[in-house]
Amino acid sequence: MESEERTDSETSTPAISLLEGLSEPSPEPGCRACLSLSVSRENARSTGNHSGVSDCDVRLRRHQVEAHA
Repeated sequence: MESEERTDSETSTPAISLLEGLSEPSPEPGCRACLSLSVSRENARSTGNHSGVSDCDVRLRRHQVEAHA
């Protein structure tokens, strides 16, 4: 059985940006949990903790779905 050899152009797919079009969530006015997560995000950003910023974004989005949807 003869196997076919493929070139990179035949097997590669275009790169996808998972963050493209994803905006940073904003806190809901008057919500203490949203404000707390937003402050934590800014603290992480001010110290260069990009992972912490991302974590806070995820937690804020999850909170908004659960509490404000």
